[in-house]
Amino acid sequence: MLSRFDLGVRALEDLALILQEMGVVGAGGAGFPTYAKLRKEGINEYIANGAECEPLLWVTKELLAKKIFQFLEGFKILVDYVGAKRGVIALKGKYSSIVKLIKDSLSERNYAFDIFECGDYYPEGDEHVLVYEILRRPVPAAGIPIMVGAVVNNVETIYNVYRAFVERAPVIDKFITIGGDVRNPVTVRVPVGIKVKEVLDIIGINYDGKVLIEGGPMTGRVISPDVPVTKTTGGILIFEKGHPAVSQFTAPLDYILKRARTCCIQCRYCTDQCPRYLLGHDLEPHRIMISMAFDMGIEVRKSALLCSECGVCEAYSCPQLLSPRRVNQYIKAKLIQEGVRYPPKADIVVREDREYRKVPTKRLMMRIGIYEFDRYAPLLEDRIEAKEVTILMKQHIGVPATPIVSVGDYVVEGDVLGKVPEGKLGVNVHASISGKVISVSDEAVVIKGERKNG
Repeated sequence: MLSRFDLGVRALEDLALILQEMGVVGAGGAGFPTYAKLRKEGINEYIANGAECEPLLWVTKELLAKKIFQFLEGFKILVDYVGAKRGVIALKGKYSSIVKLIKDSLSERNYAFDIFECGDYYPEGDEHVLVYEILRRPVPAAGIPIMVGAVVNNVETIYNVYRAFVERAPVIDKFITIGGDVRNPVTVRVPVGIKVKEVLDIIGINYDGKVLIEGGPMTGRVISPDVPVTKTTGGILIFEKGHPAVSQFTAPLDYILKRARTCCIQCRYCTDQCPRYLLGHDLEPHRIMISMAFDMGIEVRKSALLCSECGVCEAYSCPQLLSPRRVNQYIKAKLIQEGVRYPPKADIVVREDREYRKVPTKRLMMRIGIYEFDRYAPLLEDRIEAKEVTILMKQHIGVPATPIVSVGDYVVEGDVLGKVPEGKLGVNVHASISGKVISVSDEAVVIKGERKNG
């Protein structure tokens, strides 16, 4: 660990480089490299996103409760580095014990950060939603928070900043919640690259014949048990086949598109409850749905690029049980492949009825049949160890790292396995366990765990 002298101004100047070398990316969502968000001017508010709006996930709340010192120190490092005028810690007000813990900890350290207590709505943790709730200024459509003078990082990312800067520890661990239709939900710390099935086997959870969702029940994706944990994996949720929470995830795309063309009744519920539409974005899912059957013009289809894929439209709004979210995903993928972009639009006006159309989390959980699974998932103290890990060279937005190891090499936990090409957006990747390299490709490095003799 660095001394207080080492943590002075000169060391702080190197923060962006340190975060790149230590592999720090957004611990949820797309995994944007954290160093690339940091600027020395134009940032008025730095927001720590602790809202954790996805149901059934507990990583953020458990880190705030169990790693409060590291989180606050990491947040101070970031706020000081960019020279933000204000640091804001946002979390749901219903978690009163954590709110009190943060307030007491801020008082002890004499940190002048503000606390913003969110309501219990979904998707309160969406960057555009959260920034507006705090600043009362909308982020431009297709824009990012820096356009209104704000930067947002989630709690685990900020914890990783502390570890990278103060302890010079690379990102080789991931906190994930194991939940859903399981007897005892837990939150665990696992090495990046461990296969999901190994985690579940160690915990003793039977997943045979069940559906595994990586992430939350609203924005996650169906995965195989053989998939490795990455730096952005937030949770593994287990459900029975046919459960309402997974029906839209598992339905074939052709079936989703066919129903969009034939079954949409143009009721507008998907649009009237869309969080981005309510913020003033030109996103009307009901029009995109009808465009699947009739030519509504490129502007209608292009508006799909504004979709955050939060899932409110399919899980909460549609009386026909259609999936505007997956239709938008399909259209977005085609438009991006064609090079179509949606230019940021700043002159947006938040719709007057927004405050009355928010989606209560409890009601959402009841709608998709997961309210009974909303149980505390405590963080286990010990790290789960892996026999073998598959470290992907690309776990984030940007370019993949280039492997610098060869088959047969012995690596020690924390060693660099791949480096980002100079001048490119990306971060280094590291060995999460000690052992022998048994496979190397442009996509991944596989390490078999073993102790080195002598």
